[in-house]
Amino acid sequence: MTDSITCETGITPTVMTFFSDCTVYDLIDAVAGVKVLSVLEWMMKKRISPGKCLIMGSYLTGAKLADCLSEKSRVTVVDINPQTHFLLGDRVRVAGCIEEVSDERWDMIVDTTGFGGTDPKSLLKLRTPDVFIVENPCSDGSGDALKKINHSRKLLETMNAPAGGLLHSGGLNSKTSGTMTIAIEILRRSMEDALSMDGVLYAAASMEFYERILFKEKNPEKFVKSLKKNAFTVSSVNSVDCNDIITNNLGRLKSEVIDFGGGKNKGVLSF
Repeated sequence: MTDSITCETGITPTVMTFFSDCTVYDLIDAVAGVKVLSVLEWMMKKRISPGKCLIMGSYLTGAKLADCLSEKSRVTVVDINPQTHFLLGDRVRVAGCIEEVSDERWDMIVDTTGFGGTDPKSLLKLRTPDVFIVENPCSDGSGDALKKINHSRKLLETMNAPAGGLLHSGGLNSKTSGTMTIAIEILRRSMEDALSMDGVLYAAASMEFYERILFKEKNPEKFVKSLKKNAFTVSSVNSVDCNDIITNNLGRLKSEVIDFGGGKNKGVLSF
């Protein structure tokens, strides 16, 4: 996020239009970065330094984590959606299904597939690693219907690795912890914040159903192009710093990895 204020005159010179320099793509990358940093900090605290990692899921969080871990570890990502593989860096090996990697020994496995992703039965195809982390798809705004289909705890119990952790993200009362969901929630809150300011006529955010472009149309180029638009625009007679509003809301996002070591701390997970 930059500190500059980008603007132009509106319908008349009295009214100005203010833009964020931050694009939707930048915001998504920042959200994923908060999550990945929490994983890296947990690994550092636990003195975990895996030689060989398997990431399940190559979408936004999985891709960002794979890219960071690949600086020091051999990383493989398994995902059945080939249209998401473009998000992965050159250092990352890609597998199209869990059977391709089921015979290998992994020091650390991280599941980022969320709702409808990895199921306990599929997980049993893999050898138990030293470290297993699951991203909790629920967040502080998740309702009963979402909590009911959350299999995070079951996945941790099934793998029963010597060291385990639950990656949890919250602070924005978003419906899920998905990177796209959180980014859209930040934009929605940013509009609300702008509308509460004196002098603001209206606020608009770049919002499309981006995931349909990638998962239904299967068009990665269109997906990226649609994300590289100014994330947030405000019409106002007073100066508005769109970047500052987005940054403040991004700052509310908190991610942490909760210990689930060898099943010893099962009781601390309340879901």
